[in-house]
Amino acid sequence: MLKSQIMEFLKKNPRIFGEIAACKIFEAILIVVSAKILVQLVNFRAAEFLIALFVIFALRILVSGTCAKKFLRLSSIVQTSFRKKLHEEIFWREISGGELLTLIFDTVQTLEEFFMKVAPNIFSTLVLLPIFLICAFVTDFLTAIILLVTLPIAPLLLFLIGKATAEKNSRAWGELQKLNGVFREILSAVVTLKMFGRIDTAAAKLKSASEKSSSATLEVLKLAFVSSFALELITTLSIALVAVTLGLRLVAGGVEFEAALFLLIIAPEFFLPIRKLGVAFHVLISARAAIERLQKFLSKAPEKIRAVEKIKLPPEILVDNVSYTYPTKNSPALREINLKIPAGKVTALVGESGSGKSTLLKLFAGLDFPTRGEIFFNELPTSKLQRASLLSKVAYMPQAPHLFNAPLAENFSMFGTLEISTLPELLAALDLESLELSAEKKISRGQLQRLGLIRALLKNSSLILLDEPTAGLDLLTEKKVLSLLKKFSARRTIVIATHRQAVMDFADFCVKLEVV
Repeated sequence: MLKSQIMEFLKKNPRIFGEIAACKIFEAILIVVSAKILVQLVNFRAAEFLIALFVIFALRILVSGTCAKKFLRLSSIVQTSFRKKLHEEIFWREISGGELLTLIFDTVQTLEEFFMKVAPNIFSTLVLLPIFLICAFVTDFLTAIILLVTLPIAPLLLFLIGKATAEKNSRAWGELQKLNGVFREILSAVVTLKMFGRIDTAAAKLKSASEKSSSATLEVLKLAFVSSFALELITTLSIALVAVTLGLRLVAGGVEFEAALFLLIIAPEFFLPIRKLGVAFHVLISARAAIERLQKFLSKAPEKIRAVEKIKLPPEILVDNVSYTYPTKNSPALREINLKIPAGKVTALVGESGSGKSTLLKLFAGLDFPTRGEIFFNELPTSKLQRASLLSKVAYMPQAPHLFNAPLAENFSMFGTLEISTLPELLAALDLESLELSAEKKISRGQLQRLGLIRALLKNSSLILLDEPTAGLDLLTEKKVLSLLKKFSARRTIVIATHRQAVMDFADFCVKLEVV
């Protein structure tokens, strides 16, 4: 799955890769020309050669900066693409806090380091080395053979060290994920820990997780430093072999001075991209582990082959022997549920806390899939509906709706909803006409619930799912909410999870769920 995403990305952005390749080719030409000018400068010592050399060095800096900007842009595009994929999966799957933090921040951030430190050297290796080899073959065949023979030693060494480092790097990522999870857990419970005097215990737990993560990371860095040293040693010996061979042949008269000097200048540039790869070797290993982690996560996406089907609206909902267990839990949230929600009516889901009312609404909304059993809309299995088709027919309001720091109209127009001109009327109906959303102003839970209800109604869907829409509201406000729902209930199936007696009296039918 990840390979297909990368190929799709390459097809959509061919220009930026062409620009990078052009920059690298131009850089190689500048290096060769500067080497030629240096040779001439040694022979003639003319001011014109110094000026030309200065211009070429300035151009190299300019090209290098341009190329770095291209890689930065490429990195930004790739990170944005992966973050969008991850954010989409968050709404469809259960994921632990530690894994979520590691994926979105550390894992994706590692890709940026790859594009800024490793990818430029890979491009340099692929573009510059063939050009330098061609120049060496044209200038002196024996030196070119030496460069060609010594070249594979460094990549072979990197491959062997990479295999040895993979296990340690995997352990380091695991410890980092645990550290993120512990930190998130302690941060979310810091008030409770302070109340019961358990801050010191929590701090000790965090310190232990931090030390384990640091120790695992240092093990990876040790191997990376050793590999860098070995790579520097090999490339230095290769350059020395070229220099000694040229020196002996120069004394014996087997090579011209200009050719020998040119090859001595080119040889360090030939091995420079590989040496830089050795320096950034730990980034390369981390990036590989990050890509594998992303591939493992994204490959678990519940992509099901579904037919495009039309259903009669509003839908009748049939729940056939449905069970559901959250991925991080052992006991089921729902077990062998069988019920029927009539079309075009208001149905209240009632039951004690923990009976699975919210879970069932998520299954109706298509935000998750039953572990066993099937949910039917008008005798059509929801598993046969395309995801986009299913979402277009459903408006879902969770217990804690999310509102963005943006004007109300922008908050509610993102779903392709009813005419936004009806928004003032809805706000007035729920006493929210004077409300303004901003980072400085905090809104109450009751206001948040009412705004979430307005968003669900504005979507103009045939199936409206509401999770505790009146919880915590006073009787007068609850009456206004129910009155508004009455106006919108025509030709719609409305399912409300509730504990409130007024909502049960308002509903046409009540369905009771039992605690598993």
